[in-house]
Amino acid sequence: MSQRISIFELSEKALDETLYKYSKAMTENSMAWISCKICKEMNNLTINRPDDTCETFCPLYPSGWCRNEPMDSRLYKNERDNKSWRNDVNNYLWWISIELELMRADYEKHWEGV
Repeated sequence: MSQRISIFELSEKALDETLYKYSKAMTENSMAWISCKICKEMNNLTINRPDDTCETFCPLYPSGWCRNEPMDSRLYKNERDNKSWRNDVNNYLWWISIELELMRADYEKHWEGV
């Protein structure tokens, strides 16, 4: 059985870029649905895997943040309530920020004093 990829297997750059993308979407109150650095890294990490790569391996899939289809993803702003979308994006930004801080703290702990 295949195991889901951990958020920690993604680069800091991918997480920084998603923070920028959705922070900008909040500021502009809109966004274009284009693949992000997380999607690109997922594709690179899952080469030679089955076609259901996103559903099987992506760490964003179970919570519904991104489901590779705009209408199925909580981060896509469509005709839904603006308050609901902003709440989802705020929660996503909080989660990614926490994961990024944990990743950086772990890195610093391992390289302390170098």
